[in-house]
Amino acid sequence: MLKARALDHVGLKVTDMNRSLAFYCDGLGLKLLRRKDSGPGTATAVLAVGEQEMNLFSNPSFAAGPGFAAGAESGNPPGLDHFCLEIEAASIDELMAALAQAGIAIAKPPVKRSDGVSLFVSDPDGCRVELIVKN
Repeated sequence: MLKARALDHVGLKVTDMNRSLAFYCDGLGLKLLRRKDSGPGTATAVLAVGEQEMNLFSNPSFAAGPGFAAGAESGNPPGLDHFCLEIEAASIDELMAALAQAGIAIAKPPVKRSDGVSLFVSDPDGCRVELIVKN
């Protein structure tokens, strides 16, 4: 049986990185760990929330329209992108075997991260859930 060890991080899609950083860092006191801009309106940032992290992703396709998120019409609204759970497992192969036994399909195959290996699954409502096995 799978066992979650901790909530590792949450990823949010935001419409304006500077406005979101002002809110979370200046307003709520989170610490900016790193930021990467990769084009007009497109950026990623990692914020410290105690021992956990929050990832922010901005992209012009997330832009909100009047009264209704324009991105929602295209299936790409601002809001929750994913959350990540650290899973107790000896290896990513053990995690994959446990997922198969539980009847949970892998939505995105394993990827090496700086602190482990992760993969994505989807919950019954389509929410993306990242599962990481740390080094």
